[in-house]
Amino acid sequence: MSYDFDEGRLFREIEIKKPRRVLLQFPEGLRRYSVEIVDKLRDRFRDVEFVISAEPSWGACDVADDEAQLVGADLIVHFGHTPYPWYSPKTPTVYVPVPSKLELSQEVMTDLAERLRTVGARRVNVSAVLQHVHLIPKLRKFLEAQGFQTSSGMARPPYMLEGQVLGCDYYAVREDSDAFVNVSGGRFHSLGVALATQRPTFKLDPYENRVEDVSKEAFRVLKVRLAKVFEAKDREVWGIIRGLKLGQNRPTLVNFLKRGLEGIGKKVYVFTNRIVTVDALRNLPNEVEVFVVASCPRVPIDDVYSFEKPVLTPGEAKMIISGELDKYIFPW
Repeated sequence: MSYDFDEGRLFREIEIKKPRRVLLQFPEGLRRYSVEIVDKLRDRFRDVEFVISAEPSWGACDVADDEAQLVGADLIVHFGHTPYPWYSPKTPTVYVPVPSKLELSQEVMTDLAERLRTVGARRVNVSAVLQHVHLIPKLRKFLEAQGFQTSSGMARPPYMLEGQVLGCDYYAVREDSDAFVNVSGGRFHSLGVALATQRPTFKLDPYENRVEDVSKEAFRVLKVRLAKVFEAKDREVWGIIRGLKLGQNRPTLVNFLKRGLEGIGKKVYVFTNRIVTVDALRNLPNEVEVFVVASCPRVPIDDVYSFEKPVLTPGEAKMIISGELDKYIFPW
């Protein structure tokens, strides 16, 4: 396997907790290894029943707490994430980070340094998703040897690691830097860094062993998002989507948004929803002209071209509530 599932720690946790039934939860990219993990666990714990969740797992906010209760599991093993800073599941949960075993080549780091020079960067913030956080020290050491000043912001202690970002949390990149580097596969997290900082942002992909400047894509997305904000601000009837996934149920945020929108004269309805989709919103009353997703702020961003009505993040709704439209807020 190209990931470290830390089986020794996993065995120790199960030995200590002595569960009767364990629910194993994997994000999409790691579920392919699920039966291999179960086989190893069965060999060691013959009196324990292991159940694999085939439900989508979108992040640390999406621990299968209710699912564990339905199947009678007294322990959840949640792979691929650290604990979510704002939610603790009721069912005892073991978090297994599953770092990648991939390394960064000298060639790709050299390419990154050249790209950073082309944008005139001196101060560089380095972040990563959890699977690649362990690569940050090596990358910073290389960049500093190339003459750059580097930093990695603290995330949300004690749960998140230095330099770690989530799809909805970019606290680690709040520093004032000339450019930002995110170590991750795909564009999901690096695009989030670019939207949160609105500075030159480079994705260093260990899977494809290449560097990509995501700043132009982020600028295109930002233009669309601002157009949605200006379209929404004159609409009168709003709907707030309150998430039903346990880690995405944010009553305080929903109440804040509802009071704020009503305070500027909007008519507001609150809808509950587990997974926001185009069809889910399409089937709601036509009178609702704008939606705010209070569950996951990435839904409006990543499905930006699919929704027929303005669908905003909480940060975008806050811009309208405050009347301060000159500074884009992402994500909250």
